[in-house]
Amino acid sequence: MRPSVFKTVKLLIFGNIFLIPFSIVVKNIAIRFIIGSLSGISYIVILSFITKTEAIFKKNKLK
Repeated sequence: MRPSVFKTVKLLIFGNIFLIPFSIVVKNIAIRFIIGSLSGISYIVILSFITKTEAIFKKNKLK
C-alpha cells in the first residue's frame, strides 16, 4: 500500500467524524446522542487501526 492511501483514508474518517451531527436525523435527543457516540467511537477505532497499520507498513518498508 502506498502512503497516499493512508492519507486518503484518514481524511475520509476525519470528514465523517465532523459530519456525524448532520447524518443523524432522529428527533429524540437521547437516541441521537447514543447513535452519535457509537459512530464517533467506531470512527476513532478505525482511525487508530489505520494509524497502527501505517506504522507497521513503514516499519516493514524500512527493513
